[in-house]
Amino acid sequence: MKTRKERRFAETEAGLPTITQNTAFKLPGVGPAKLPIPSRLGDVLSYLGPYNPRPQQVSDSDAVWLFDNVAHRGPRGKWEAEFVAAVLAQDPSCKVADVVSQVAEMAGLAKDAEETATIARRITPFLMDIQPGRLVNASFGPDTKLKLGPGGRNGISSDVKQLPSGNAGDVVTTTAQVPSGTSGVLEMKTLYTDPEGWAVISDVDDTIKVTMTSDPIGILRSTFISTPTPIAGMPELYAHVHKLLGPQSPFFYLSASPYNLYPFLHNFRSQYYPFGELILRDASWLTIPGLLSNLTLGTEDYKVDRMQKIHSWLPKKRVICIGDSTQSDPEAYGDVWRAFPGWVQVILIRKVTDIASVGIEAKNAPERFEKAFEGVPSNIWHVFEDPAECYRIIEDALSPPLVPRLNNRCLSHTMASDGAAAKRQKSSKDVPYQLIYWPGIPGRGEHIRLALEEAGAEYTDTAHIKDGVNQVLAYINGELPDDSDNIPTCAPPILKHGDLVIHQTPNILLYLGPRLGLVPSSDDSDDHIYRVNALALTALDGLSNEPHDCHHPIATGLYYEDQIPESKRKSEDYVKTRLPKFLGYFERVLSSKASGDGPWLYAGQLTYADLVLFQCLDGLKFMFRKAMAKYEKSGDYSRVFKLYKAVKERPRITEYLASDRRQKYSMGIYRYYEELDIEP
Repeated sequence: MKTRKERRFAETEAGLPTITQNTAFKLPGVGPAKLPIPSRLGDVLSYLGPYNPRPQQVSDSDAVWLFDNVAHRGPRGKWEAEFVAAVLAQDPSCKVADVVSQVAEMAGLAKDAEETATIARRITPFLMDIQPGRLVNASFGPDTKLKLGPGGRNGISSDVKQLPSGNAGDVVTTTAQVPSGTSGVLEMKTLYTDPEGWAVISDVDDTIKVTMTSDPIGILRSTFISTPTPIAGMPELYAHVHKLLGPQSPFFYLSASPYNLYPFLHNFRSQYYPFGELILRDASWLTIPGLLSNLTLGTEDYKVDRMQKIHSWLPKKRVICIGDSTQSDPEAYGDVWRAFPGWVQVILIRKVTDIASVGIEAKNAPERFEKAFEGVPSNIWHVFEDPAECYRIIEDALSPPLVPRLNNRCLSHTMASDGAAAKRQKSSKDVPYQLIYWPGIPGRGEHIRLALEEAGAEYTDTAHIKDGVNQVLAYINGELPDDSDNIPTCAPPILKHGDLVIHQTPNILLYLGPRLGLVPSSDDSDDHIYRVNALALTALDGLSNEPHDCHHPIATGLYYEDQIPESKRKSEDYVKTRLPKFLGYFERVLSSKASGDGPWLYAGQLTYADLVLFQCLDGLKFMFRKAMAKYEKSGDYSRVFKLYKAVKERPRITEYLASDRRQKYSMGIYRYYEELDIEP
């Protein structure tokens, strides 16, 4: 209110055109705006909104806007999403030229300025008559038919629709089925997102787009005249965040702008920022002055209300909130953090200093932020001027800090395991893990590496240190461990943690699983770990040990070249008989009730068994390329390959696979021989 008074918003609003039609309604601080009601009966029935018994179909003289959305799992575990549509008349009933002239004059433009064409194009959605009571027929994907509406008195409909099953990260297009000639935004996209993981809630005006919300003339110019301009550095930051979180993590763009600006802001978002749901104020189709009021009045309550709705959809998500200091973003985000403790994990507020605005000093005062974030831990909220400051803040929030490894490379911080402990458990051995394994091959050590990498654990690896092979040999030859507690080791992989030295891949994973949060935790039972271990053992038996025997069927001490005929015979049997047996088993596990929601093998949570299965499948894709491609294409093991993709797309795993810490396949367990690449 202080900004409105000091910047003389009321005077500007009084000088802007007010479009009057039939029946009036008001917004605080704004003159009357009217709705075009086609008939007395239509007038009465439009009050019923979705319960209107006699909705009208969209005509070829209408414009339809469909709004992008996000699909989530409802209370019963079924996929659903809120579909919003608006219907307007294509041709305004008022004189557009007169309105354009008045707005241009307010913005300080000459009557014949070239910008008037831009004003006319952008201002038309504010002048188009709304069409209450319209029903929009639409097609979700290729097969699912939807009826959206009928719309209420403001021409907007909002329907929660049940959707077909999908995978997190899928994007499905909905198309309006309307007569030829109907204009507007006739396609929308729906992103499927899982219940857990991360989400981003972002303000729009002066956070990601230059709007100058503290100045009425600035709002008019940035909205109706100027080329829409992103805030410097923010598109790059959002692209980085999107890459870290993965395509399954939704972005919600929450703006105080009215719905009239949807096509304008939708195009802007599509050009500069990741896909996401654009949420605008539904107090729309008012007047031109209504734009200024929407952006300056009641924004805190409005944004809190919309974030409460997002929380009702995705209460288990971890949320990053990004806003700016020109509006009430700090207060709104503080309100939501206190209302839903633990939901909002990061709050970033852009301290706006590049706008010459009365009162900006008070808006940027430290006391303002301290009051807005009262009770919010200081490591949650951050005020920044340069978006470059946010990279480290977000990366630190997504994963525990990592200590540089022996090769002095500091792994970039990426996302913590969904559903898993964010940090490894403390113990008397709270020291780095030491993996002792051969350099130059992934081998069985890869299962250990994947677990350590996924959890963000601090570890060293003999495969990456000078003379590391000598350490491996020292353990194999019995020179280490040299104490009275640890037994001699037979072969790598070997794990040293504090004073403990253990070997055997499944035994090491059994030890690491609870410590790294890669086994479901329970206060009254330890049964989870045995079920997870059984899955890991099965994968190692059928998808690791047996493939190794394919190129060494007679003896491991003989060269492959000494047993090629036997290798061909063994590989043919494995590809045609054994491989589909184990793929079928894991498909059955993933279809069982014990698997839970999502792509994981057990209890709806990523465990080390998923990482073991991923590595086995990855090795088989390298070794038996034709067979694995055919089995994947068949669709008989769709859940198995969905799990493979889900692991591969986890941010820490993605980073690891692209790094030089990942050993390349060569002469280890998984080898490629063209003569063994047999068609199933």
